[in-house]
Amino acid sequence: MKLLEGSTPQNLTLRGVARQAGISAPSIYPHFPDLDAILLAVAQRAFDVLEQELGTPDDEDPVERLRAVCAVYLSFAERRPHQYRVMFGAVWDAGRALDRAPAMADELAVLGMGAFEIFRRTLADCVAAGGSASADPFGDATALWVGLHGFAQLQVAAPLFPWPPDLRDSVIDRLALLR
Repeated sequence: MKLLEGSTPQNLTLRGVARQAGISAPSIYPHFPDLDAILLAVAQRAFDVLEQELGTPDDEDPVERLRAVCAVYLSFAERRPHQYRVMFGAVWDAGRALDRAPAMADELAVLGMGAFEIFRRTLADCVAAGGSASADPFGDATALWVGLHGFAQLQVAAPLFPWPPDLRDSVIDRLALLR
């Protein structure tokens, strides 16, 4: 991930990635046809790692399991900022990649869905156990993911803001409609 450190969509090039990797640009082509393919592979791998980490909390109480999943997500964003930036558009714009390479559509359609499914399933478990008032686990899990993403991004963007110590739990409880 050091290869992408400090990268933005404007300054990231295939030649630059090759230079940082210590190889020639033409030697990349047998493995990746273009920069979008490299970044898709990075994003896929990062989502695989995130999904693996999200799947580890095994608390029997679904509410506590959901809180643990959310904490793992936020920890991932903090510990792996460069991967997180590729996953969520700060380095790579998947929408533009799709415009340039429509053949990526199938891979992009499922990118991150395994991780999201853990949020949805865990929230649905909370509903089934009476721990959440959600009537729409898919929609509320989506809102929860959006809220966690915003929280993670804002903590990076505003490190000097006096973040309330219990804000994370408050965001999770409200967005997941926990009781």
